[in-house]
Amino acid sequence: MKTAQHPLVKNYLAAVARETAELDEERRNELIADLDEHIAVALAEEADPDDQAIRAVLACLGDPRSIAASALGESPVPVSVRRRHTVVPLVLLALAGLATVTAPVAGVVLAIVAVVALWATPQWQTRDKVIGTAAALLVPVLIALLSLLLGLKMTTGVVAMGEWTIVATVNSPLAITAMACVYLVRAGQRSA
Repeated sequence: MKTAQHPLVKNYLAAVARETAELDEERRNELIADLDEHIAVALAEEADPDDQAIRAVLACLGDPRSIAASALGESPVPVSVRRRHTVVPLVLLALAGLATVTAPVAGVVLAIVAVVALWATPQWQTRDKVIGTAAALLVPVLIALLSLLLGLKMTTGVVAMGEWTIVATVNSPLAITAMACVYLVRAGQRSA
């Protein structure tokens, strides 16, 4: 009897095929053929392999789930990301920076929505998402600190609010969000 026709081998290969259903068909068929060949070579030394010999060879190959996990880890899974899903977090991040200057509460809300949209998009890696999150949340914190600092200085009369503080207050969130958007665009192009 041919080894691939043995019920234990058929069940084993069927289990591997089920576990690797996420692989593309060509890669899955190649994996099954490699395993079948390996089993045949391992059992070629025996004239008529019994169930115990076949179980031993299958045990050496490993659990079908382990084989599938290895195969799925090796196989690059194409990420299909629609353009609008990629642009939405960037637009929201830019709007959050603008809104934080004029309407801080709206800016915070937009920043939170931008962060949620950023984490929901599979295009970016975790590192990129953390950087985008930090930029989105840094802007409201920076505005609050600058407002607090300027408010304290104005009430104490120590330093009069100059033009440079107004420019810094307005431009810092815009610069931070612009840099974060540029970084995310470049990171998205690298991963595509």
